[in-house]
Amino acid sequence: MKIAITGANGFVGRFVLSELAENKHRPIAFVWQHDGSDLPGASDIVEVDIGDGDAVHAAVEKAKPDACIHLAAVSFVPDGAGNPRLTFSVNVMGTVNVLEAFRRVSPEARIVVVSTAQVYGKCEPGRIVTEDAPLRPSHQYGISKTAADLLALNYASDLGLRTMTARPHNHIGPGQSTNFVVASFARQMKEIADGKAEPRILVGNLESARYFTDVRDVARAYRLLIESGTPGRAYNISSRDAVRIVDVLETLCDLAGVRPRIEVDRSLFRPADNYPRLDTTRIEQDIGWLPRIPLVTSLRDILEGA
Repeated sequence: MKIAITGANGFVGRFVLSELAENKHRPIAFVWQHDGSDLPGASDIVEVDIGDGDAVHAAVEKAKPDACIHLAAVSFVPDGAGNPRLTFSVNVMGTVNVLEAFRRVSPEARIVVVSTAQVYGKCEPGRIVTEDAPLRPSHQYGISKTAADLLALNYASDLGLRTMTARPHNHIGPGQSTNFVVASFARQMKEIADGKAEPRILVGNLESARYFTDVRDVARAYRLLIESGTPGRAYNISSRDAVRIVDVLETLCDLAGVRPRIEVDRSLFRPADNYPRLDTTRIEQDIGWLPRIPLVTSLRDILEGA
């Protein structure tokens, strides 16, 4: 299939491009601005601002893709409160623009709109949540993604588009922004190990726990969904075990061979979040997806690429 990837030059997009190309698809990279860097796997690169509906329509009309994985988004949770206008413009109206372009130009295309587990909001620890659970986002980022998620499902139920949504928990891997906790730890560890920084590391709340999935497993899930997922459905994507941030830090220390002094930075400290455990029965049954990459492998690769 010829598959458009919005946000293709982002952290996840680069892995999706490679995953699709390795499986004999023709990925077309839709990017806001291309800085000239290589995008391995892309059969073509199209510059387009998804906030501009006419530009998105023109890009889809010219490329004529058979499918789309819509990744482009403001993805850093604090940006929701820090810049709500941008967050809602990109996450909601950008999704409208993509869906409308395909509805008018390629109504038979298969579309995966990437949502987030944040649509479920905070729950009691360990609660298992299926895709049919109520959506109760607890912050502006989550609200924006919930709106996009519901829009995508509405385009399937009411307008007949072959749309579906993916609701992943946190994912990690080489090349992730140091705005995110694991990448931040890895960068600090690498600098300490290389003698470029004093042996101390700044941390937030180490008792928080996350369900981390390797980005390469997530990219494989998106590829399988675009190939054979069921339109009109939402799909949870997650590892099965929650991991405390302190345990991630300990593993990175072991891998890097350093024992830095740990200092709490109050600007990084947030109360412990209670994230639900996502039931992944649907994606396992519909497309046979399960995560394959162990956490320690992910952390080793992140550290090597830091």
